[in-house]
Parts: sequence; structure tokens; C-alpha cells
Amino acid sequence: MRWASAILIAALGTTGASAVTLTTDLPSPQPAGTNILVSVSESGDSEHLYQLSIAPADQPKDRRVIYAYQSSSTLEWSSVRPGSYVLIGSVLDVESGQQSAAVLPFTVLPAIPYGLNAPVVHPTRNPLVALYVAPPCGDPIRMRVRFFAPSIGVEQVTTPEWCLPQAPPHFLIAGMRQDTTYLMQHEALASDGTRLQSSWPISFTTGTAEIAISPSTIHAPAGPETSPPEPLIWNSTMIGNDALGLSPYPLATDLEGNLLWYWQRPVWALRPGADGSFWHITPDPMTGTANQLLTKADLLGNVIKQTSVRDLNVQLERRDDTDRINDIHHDVRELRNGDVAFIASVERLVTDLQGAGEVSVLGDMIIVTDKNLTIKWLWNAWDHLDPTRLATMGEVCGPGDAGCPPFYLGDESNDWTHANALALTPDGNLLLSVRNQDWVVKIDYDEGSGDGSILWRLGPDGDFTMLGGSEDDWFSHIHDPSYIADDAIVLFDNSNLRCEAEEPPPDCQSRGQIWQIDETAMTAELVFNKDLGDYAFAVGSAQQLANGNLWLNAGMLGTFAEPRATVQEVDPSGITVLQTDLDIFQYRSYRLQNLYSEATNGD
Repeated sequence: MRWASAILIAALGTTGASAVTLTTDLPSPQPAGTNILVSVSESGDSEHLYQLSIAPADQPKDRRVIYAYQSSSTLEWSSVRPGSYVLIGSVLDVESGQQSAAVLPFTVLPAIPYGLNAPVVHPTRNPLVALYVAPPCGDPIRMRVRFFAPSIGVEQVTTPEWCLPQAPPHFLIAGMRQDTTYLMQHEALASDGTRLQSSWPISFTTGTAEIAISPSTIHAPAGPETSPPEPLIWNSTMIGNDALGLSPYPLATDLEGNLLWYWQRPVWALRPGADGSFWHITPDPMTGTANQLLTKADLLGNVIKQTSVRDLNVQLERRDDTDRINDIHHDVRELRNGDVAFIASVERLVTDLQGAGEVSVLGDMIIVTDKNLTIKWLWNAWDHLDPTRLATMGEVCGPGDAGCPPFYLGDESNDWTHANALALTPDGNLLLSVRNQDWVVKIDYDEGSGDGSILWRLGPDGDFTMLGGSEDDWFSHIHDPSYIADDAIVLFDNSNLRCEAEEPPPDCQSRGQIWQIDETAMTAELVFNKDLGDYAFAVGSAQQLANGNLWLNAGMLGTFAEPRATVQEVDPSGITVLQTDLDIFQYRSYRLQNLYSEATNGD
């Protein structure tokens, strides 16, 4: 193991100082799925940050960062992939910039009795999630698990995994109703994904969920017009409902409102991943400061990768960037090459730009990192948008205001941009929703080679000429725009400017919209516009389903004391074919094929 340690320390560019200590609360080996507390420590009185990485013992250069540098020195790790690993604990001296590291070998054993040539299924700490273990394979082959409840009949399949000799694949099974018996079987797959053979099914009965969820008031039940390929609803609830005892947990239901999955921790869930994962934001556990950690987690909530504001600011300082970020917020995207793009807030103290004298102003930054969370590309609103163009509704953040990031340079701060959604365009650039400017902007990203310039701004006072319609058609304070074709964008129009005007339209409502754009002629046409029955003063999401219908989430209706949300599926003619009302605020809602698929648009 000494050779592996030397290679790792050299690859990390650290000193390898012996003062770093790396320990675990449980000894090696441990069965797959065991939660391990890893402690990283170093002697000395200066401020330190701590990082945890992992590498296969026989491929020490293939290092994967689990936790980027952060304040906490005790980090939880769990793996459902058996094998021999090396844990790498790194320590950063904040003042000197010196990095030191220690390594610790750790073996993860299969969660299956030795010599057993049959699958087993284990319960987990989540009563709606099971751990399925297939037997080892003679030759490497891809496998997946198919599962269904005979009493329900809906079949689901997991993401495929490699089955190797001495390393049987382990699968987290989720998307199941409580107190229900399911049949599960693994399938060997050909290189093209077709099924070669299947095992005999084994049964598993889920437990009773440990959370309460909002009752679903169904006004339009699912029927033949609803989109069949997406029978699961993934919801990011927020704030909660104290009167009903509801906490803001990420969860999934079927179309009838039956709970299928949840994670019992109040987090800001952003979006589901394509591999049985989801992204969320949490406060710093040491300071309590909001929105400091961005995490990709598996279906049990185990950390797959996590970055922090502290680590990103250290990197920004090393890059000699002018700005630092205050938080990470609203959206994240995994790009085609495995890079990660997300939004962060940037605060500046400016003079005579947004009013007389010195004013704190909040802008936004897009950060793109590689798969190990090292910054590769940056975009800063301060470099590309006009800071003299105020927020269209004059938004100002005060201490503790809902929806505002932390700020430090004044008693209040102008909420200038409030970006709230990020998407990749068909031509490899980035689409950013800038809520408080009432614009969707296309940014020159060019798969990481772009200079960040604004290619165009869609919205009132932007770069497109509207074809037909009226100024009332323009959106305001929108959420979740994304491409559904090379020339079409779907979005959720909250309509704050319309609905909070001095003389708003009668019965003003938020809207689901599709805009067809011509980037050569620079024209935009509103080709779909659906009033949603109520005014959502904040948050929302929009998605085109496989059959062409739209899934629209009006996420903040009612009041903070009596929160409500409505999700509805609308066909291309504007008819609502499915509608459910909930007694909780909901940041986003997406329809999925299963919990192993990401939210897609029209695929």
C-alpha cells in the first residue's frame, strides 16, 4: 500500500505531511451499504478545511472527490459497490495554502453470504428502499433489476451495473409503495441493452413510511390523455406546513398521490439525476449559514459528491478572480461530459450605480466544475449584464428574507438578478433564467470554450421582436425555461409584473408558455399560452412530456401560513387532463419514467 500512498500524494500535489490523521468509526472490511464516519484531522492552531476522496486500490490515480474542502472534519461515506479502496483525507491550511494528505485502505465486502449463487434483497434505513444483490458473474456483463408489485402491475427497471467475478452488483431499489409486496429479478443485458436472461423473482415487502405528506386533492384524475411514459412525480417540497405537520422533504408519488420515495431531511432539492440520484442544497453544518453545500446523493441520501462555498472561494482566490460567492442556489446541471454547472450569488458594494451613494447589490455567477469539483469555467453577471438596469420590481433583500441569499456588505441588498434556472442549449451553450430582469439569456458557453458573452436576451426590452400578440404576452419573473426543440423554449411564467400591477388584468393568473424563436431573424412568437387557474407569486417549473403535453407546477399559492401548490398536465390544445392540489409549497415538480431517469423534455 505504500506505493499507492506515494502515487496518491504525488497526484494530489500535497506535502504528505505525517501530521494528517485519517480514521474511521468502523474497521475495514464492512459490508456494502454500511455507513462509515471518516475523520480527518491535523495538528496546529490555524484554520483548516477538509476533503475526502476515494480511489480503487489497484488504480490509485483514478481518484474521485466525495467531499470538496469544507469546515467539517467528520464526513459520512457509504458505498454499495464492493471492492478494495483507498480513502484519501486532505487538509488545507487556509492561511498558508499548504495541503497535506493521509491515506487509509478500506475494503467493502459484498452484502451477500459467501458462496451463495442466488440473489438476496435487504431492507435499508428507508422503509421504501431495498438493497438487491445479484450473485457474482463468471464473465463481466451488464445487469439491471426489474421490479413490480403484482397488486399494482407497474414495472420499473434500475440503471444497469457491471457484474464482475468476485464483485456482484448491488442495486438500490426505490419507487415502491409502503406496506406492499414487490417481486424483483435481475436481468443480464447484451451490449445493445436487450435482455439476454432473467433470474427467478424474489419477493420483498416494503415497510411503513415515517413521514407525512400533503394530501392530494385530485380535480382531474389521470386518464387516457395523460402521458404514459412518466407515471412517477418527483417533487421538491419547501418550507413545510406547520398546521398539518408537514416537513419539506424531497419525495416522489404516483399519479394518484401514493408515496413512492422520500428522504427524511429538509433540504432544498433541485432536480433528479439520471442514475438513481438527486441534487440538493443545505446549510453549512458548522455555522448554519444557508445554501453552502451542493450535494449529489443516492436514493438513501448518501453523498456521491459534494462541493462547498468555502472550497469554491478558495479556488476563486487561487484563480485571482475579483469576486467571491455567498451561496449556491436554485439550479444545477450535469453536462454531457460529466462536468457540473450551477448558480451562485455574488455581492458587490457599488457607488451611484443603483441609486445614490453606496449600495450592496446581489448578482449571480455560473460556475462549471469538472467531475471532481474543480472550477473549469466561470460566468459573472457583473461582467455581462448592465448593473444600472434595476430589478424590474425593485426587489431588495433584508436579513432573513425568504428567497434571498446571505449578504454581508450592507443592512440590505438590492436583489438585482436573482437567476433561478440553468439549462444547456442544443448548440452547446447555456440558457439562464434571470428572474429579476425578466429575461431568458443565452450565454456563449460553447461546450466550455465560450467567452461568456450574451448571445441574446429573450423577454421585454430584450433582443427579439415579438410576432403578433401584445406586450401582455411577455412573461415576468419566470422559472425553469428550457429547450424542447431547436427553436422552441418552454417556461413557467409567474406573471408577477402583470398580476401585481396597479391595474392588473381581471383574474390574473400564472401561465405555462412555449415560445418559438428564430435566432437569425431575431423574432419570437408565443405559440402556447395556458392560464393556470391561480397566481403563483414565486417558484414553479415546466416540462414537456413524451406525448407532447406539458407538466406545470404552480409552486407557491396561498400564504406562508396556508401554503398551496397545484400541478397539472395540459395537452397541446390547453385542456387540463390531470390536476392535483397540494397543501405545501413546492419548488419544482417533474414527471419521470422512474427514479433512475432524469427529467427530460419531450423525449
